Amino acid sequence: MKLTDFLKPEHCVMDLVSRDKESAIRELVSVFSAPEQVTDRDDFIKHLMEREQLGSTGIGNRVAIPHAPTRSVEGLVFAFGRSRLGLDFQSIDGEEVNMVFLLGTNPGDLTTYLKFLATLSKLLNIRQFRQDFLDAETAGAIIEVLRKYEKN
Repeated sequence: MKLTDFLKPEHCVMDLVSRDKESAIRELVSVFSAPEQVTDRDDFIKHLMEREQLGSTGIGNRVAIPHAPTRSVEGLVFAFGRSRLGLDFQSIDGEEVNMVFLLGTNPGDLTTYLKFLATLSKLLNIRQFRQDFLDAETAGAIIEVLRKYEKN
């Protein structure tokens, strides 16, 4: 599974202005402008926040992966946001988050969603991958980092 099939430059926010979890989620959901991707943004945000109440998706290493299945998403959607200042995500390690990988899917696409989440999680365990994401200056560079690591 190629993550680059799902991440578009317009879905990358290189400088998140948000300083907390819910604001960051709202900011990232706003990048999905096509109604054929996210049919109801408020419902998508509601499901993402419900998932966060079960336990923070701030997984450590300054990374968060908010994710949720919902009928308000068609197929699989993926967005990336970077916060230079860091934001409070109530991460498991207590650290602020600099990288947010937001993921949503329709419940009918759970197999793709779970494979995607597993692939992303595997890459995020690579310290240099995380550093390359932090160092990327543009959305195009973010996608190139993904492409480079997908080949390995």
